[in-house]
Amino acid sequence: MRTTMPRRQFVGVLVLVAASIVPTAVIGADQHSVEAIIAALKSPISPEAASQAREIDDQIMSTGAVDDARVYLVTDERSTRVNTMVAGLLSGTGQNSSEWVVRVLDTNPQVVNAFVAGGKYVYVYSGLLTQKPSDDELAFILAHELGHSLLKHQQRQGDDASSTWATIAGLAALLSEKHSEALTNVATAITSSYNRRDEEEADALAACIARRAGYDPLRGADFFTRGKREQDENLERFNAALTQGKLDYDQALAGCVENKELFDSSSDYQTQENADKVNAMCADAEEKRLRYNQAIEQNNAEQVEEQRNVLLSTHPQDQSRVGAIAALADFLAGRREVSTLAKYEQSSRVIAALRQEGSDLLKPASAAAATSPSTSETSPASGKASLEEQLKQLQRARDQGLITQEEYEKKRQEILARY
Repeated sequence: MRTTMPRRQFVGVLVLVAASIVPTAVIGADQHSVEAIIAALKSPISPEAASQAREIDDQIMSTGAVDDARVYLVTDERSTRVNTMVAGLLSGTGQNSSEWVVRVLDTNPQVVNAFVAGGKYVYVYSGLLTQKPSDDELAFILAHELGHSLLKHQQRQGDDASSTWATIAGLAALLSEKHSEALTNVATAITSSYNRRDEEEADALAACIARRAGYDPLRGADFFTRGKREQDENLERFNAALTQGKLDYDQALAGCVENKELFDSSSDYQTQENADKVNAMCADAEEKRLRYNQAIEQNNAEQVEEQRNVLLSTHPQDQSRVGAIAALADFLAGRREVSTLAKYEQSSRVIAALRQEGSDLLKPASAAAATSPSTSETSPASGKASLEEQLKQLQRARDQGLITQEEYEKKRQEILARY
């Protein structure tokens, strides 16, 4: 949560620490160039990365745990939906989907997330599916995770200058008493996850993959927009509650002071009944003060964590992320020039890399692919669900201008005839 209360001391420490380690412009300069992106996309997933991913999967399956959270393998219709969708997405990238492993995991407590393990292993927590993402939304999320693997982010990370930064930060933590904890947090965050440039690249590639498979990347951003709206609404409710809490305390304190002064002003008022009344009012004021201060302290702690996440985040902030996805969707639909993507640096570099290579990912999905990329005759869901999905894909192909109205009507009749 965020309020208007300043946190300059905390921010100053982290900014000062970061600036004292290495110039910002140096971080990741080599591994995030257009040339590095092209090399990553053209290179196969290394045997070492594949072996490591397999070992991670074996560990998850044998221990039933990920990051100390209990996990349970899901093999019902949720798993089949995800597997079918991933297969459709991979088809447009030229990948053999039979070489990829896709798992849906229940967690306790529930987690809303998805991730890849370096090689061809994709994991989706069932908590994400309980959010009821649309096909476009889920396709974008899955394409984003595929993007991490196809862009070789975990492999490139080892050569990234930010890894050197993390190493230096870790060593500095041993030498600095004053900023040891902050430095250690910096090192841990950088070495344990993707950086923002990686995430922006994965989003850019995801937009292309999703569109190639017949999904709408702009609608894919709805998931993040809902999260941002919920965050803003929670913030408004919190600020309203905080304001009311302060008002309640001020009123209770005024009543306490007023009645105490009246009690002290004359012996006529100094009865046990009045004493009890004053004590009760002052006790109520003290309770409201403690409750208000506790809310402030909790909010400050959350702001500290939020600021740390902003500085060291593995994901772009929601609104900037939505803006980049919207720009990419407009470019892919021919509504803006490629030069206008320059403000979204890593997104524009991914597009530049794909253009230089003449990648099929920049071409619209064919009419055939658009009609059945995410479901098949073996769809696990009911016939009704499979029918709905195919009709939606067909309508999307027509709306994007991939097929004519006549072709749409003909194909629609073919699909309906099968049911």
